Amino acid sequence: MLLRIIAIFLCTGLVSIQAADSVSQTTIGKDSSLSAGAQALRAGDFETGLDLTLGGLNSPLSPRKRASALSNVCAGYLGTRQFSEALEACDKALALNDQNWRVYNNRALALLGVGRIADARVDLEKGLTLNPDALTLAKVARLIAEQMRERVMTAGLTGEDR
Repeated sequence: MLLRIIAIFLCTGLVSIQAADSVSQTTIGKDSSLSAGAQALRAGDFETGLDLTLGGLNSPLSPRKRASALSNVCAGYLGTRQFSEALEACDKALALNDQNWRVYNNRALALLGVGRIADARVDLEKGLTLNPDALTLAKVARLIAEQMRERVMTAGLTGEDR
């Protein structure tokens, strides 16, 4: 059920892709792979977007631009349902820049994908601290709440709460 919900959120744009301006050709030099990768991810072509973005990471980038690109790698892995790889990319992005709400959004979804609901909620709260008005984070909050309710109901049905 969770994978189906995450897939729906991927298709509806819940995964946060960095704006093209943040990784455009004019800001990263001659390598346009990051910009093209972001565009492919936004269009839902996760395989192509992931390949282009991973290739673009071979270019010299400022830490902030590298963090944005890694956030996009995280989104690409989410789109291909490779949640452990998504977590790794998000962790690398946060090590470079822990002030990007989009990374917390994406990592919360990756954490949900591996069944770590409580950790997803922590990331959601960090993202909301940075951008309390983000509609995407509000949608993730609803998804987390739904998963928590489902877990409680499942535990009750199987007697795990005794």
